Amino acid sequence: MGKILTILSVIILLVSGFIYGEEPMDNMTSLNTIIDKTGAELRWNPYRSYGELTLFGQSVIFKPDIPFLLINYSEKSENMDVKRGDNGAVLFSNKAAAFIYDILGPKPILPDLMRIKAIIIDPGHGGKDPGAIGSYNDGENQIQLREKDIVLSVAKDVADKLKKIYRDKEIILTRSVDEFITLEQRTEIANKIVLKDNESIIFVSVHANASLNSKAKGFEVWYLPPEYRRELLNQSILDSEPSDVVPILNTMLEEEITVESILLAQSIQKGLNQSVGSFIADRGLKEESWFVVRNAKMPAVLVELGFITNQEEAVILGDKRYLKKISEGIYNGISGFINHFEMQYSLGD
Repeated sequence: MGKILTILSVIILLVSGFIYGEEPMDNMTSLNTIIDKTGAELRWNPYRSYGELTLFGQSVIFKPDIPFLLINYSEKSENMDVKRGDNGAVLFSNKAAAFIYDILGPKPILPDLMRIKAIIIDPGHGGKDPGAIGSYNDGENQIQLREKDIVLSVAKDVADKLKKIYRDKEIILTRSVDEFITLEQRTEIANKIVLKDNESIIFVSVHANASLNSKAKGFEVWYLPPEYRRELLNQSILDSEPSDVVPILNTMLEEEITVESILLAQSIQKGLNQSVGSFIADRGLKEESWFVVRNAKMPAVLVELGFITNQEEAVILGDKRYLKKISEGIYNGISGFINHFEMQYSLGD
């Protein structure tokens, strides 16, 4: 395990720097700038150290220190300089950047189309509520783990990653310190955000699992069962529409949010599988009427990072380097969903 985590720490060091570097010298363009200008989705493979930019069905694959780009998995463009800067950021020659802009196109300015306005990241528990408790022996001492600490660390890292890429969106943590917040307060933070007709929010609650069965292990992503029903319409619609129409409108909105919640759950599951699937089991998607999910009037999911009561998983959940990998997976999942959501509506589907 020690060797694995040492290798993992090197991977994390590279991944943490590959997006967020400062703007480089005049003859180079940062990956961050390319993403900003195109609106492309980034997928990063930490094991093979290559990235893929995708937008509207177009794909550009790159790898630092390999002087070519692969277009749509079929066409190779030679003499494209891609390297790492001193701070670890991926840099492209201006020639390579211009070529990518030509393939992916500029980020469209479409203010009236559907967009994600805000992303709510909800680290569970906090303050007087520690959540699940676990422990492991590091060979010298018995180390205690508290769910509230693990999920806060992951949630803050996810939020930081989102803020650096999605500067046009509100990235909100329901708590950023070790404090107790009621379940009602958590969903109220999200539900009170004022939206325009073309705007939406997503809500991601982060937890660590526990079980009386010490062999239970793996991560999972939960969403609200499709048959669960809530009152989603705002008061203005309730007052303006005939009483027999309101239930129909509410059902239509409910079904739309349910589908989007499932898509969000699938995207985060995929992101986690790619990021930590070789270290921890994928237990798949689950359905449950968790409070924070059923009371959030928007696409909402609950992520269980792993079992704190499993000795094997307690060891890695107690390692900050591993938690960085988990946050990378959740970030990739959220980013993938946003790209799908905003592209879908921009194409008129």
